[in-house]
Amino acid sequence: MFVVLKTVLPEKRYIERKKQAKRIRKAPALVCKTDRGLPFYVLEVLEEKNGIDWVLTSEKCGRYASRIIASHSIPLPDNSGLKRFIPISMNAILIFNTALKTIGQSDLPPEKTCITLTDRNAVMYQRVNELIPFASTVRVITSHPERFASASAEIYENYGASLVIRNTYEPVKHPEIVICCDGAVLTSMSDAAVFTAKRKSGGKIRFCGSGVELSDYHKSIISPDIETVDFAGALTELCGSSEYRASSFSKTEISCSECENPQAEKCLKCFIGKKV
Repeated sequence: MFVVLKTVLPEKRYIERKKQAKRIRKAPALVCKTDRGLPFYVLEVLEEKNGIDWVLTSEKCGRYASRIIASHSIPLPDNSGLKRFIPISMNAILIFNTALKTIGQSDLPPEKTCITLTDRNAVMYQRVNELIPFASTVRVITSHPERFASASAEIYENYGASLVIRNTYEPVKHPEIVICCDGAVLTSMSDAAVFTAKRKSGGKIRFCGSGVELSDYHKSIISPDIETVDFAGALTELCGSSEYRASSFSKTEISCSECENPQAEKCLKCFIGKKV
């Protein structure tokens, strides 16, 4: 469970402004249900002339004061007891889903493609088998190889293929796609197509994702300046909701100077085709 701060600007007319301030000060946080998960809260905070009343805000947030989702333009005071929640695994989920979707739509030759998943914290160990149909070689770079043991056994039983597990990355000679779920894009990946969420990262070609398309319901109850990945991450990690587990990034920037394909799947197919 967590609290989303919804900033409200004061009314222009004096009487309405006084009524608004009184209403917001007395109003508790709104309880919002989730899809098969714990609820979360939305709390209106008034941006008055002297700023936001952080003492009152902290009191209203109570036990969830350390789990705050707020606009990045609003700095939370250090001495308020309020702490911004930073998702741990949401970016990894979105990077994986975006890469899987793009690869699936690219119609690549699996026998000539290598996919490398960098996942040092083993966030995606239960889904690595989804990559097998798209490549002749699937590698995993991780600090926790034991977590991939069951997936490796399942892949061998179902596909007759072996999952290559390493603790460090080394480039390959074949056309390679690197899915950087841990954000660790290396200079040695300079000849690969890289999926990431970091703009300033390497790769011969980079697919950098950002944002999540929220449901109409969520758009209607939270401020438009809330970072959508933060919100979706809190919903997934703190409430156990499945609403955004299958989501991909809503935007993908492509750093490619060799083709003019605006769609990621066509650009990836062009890249692999030139490497074969």
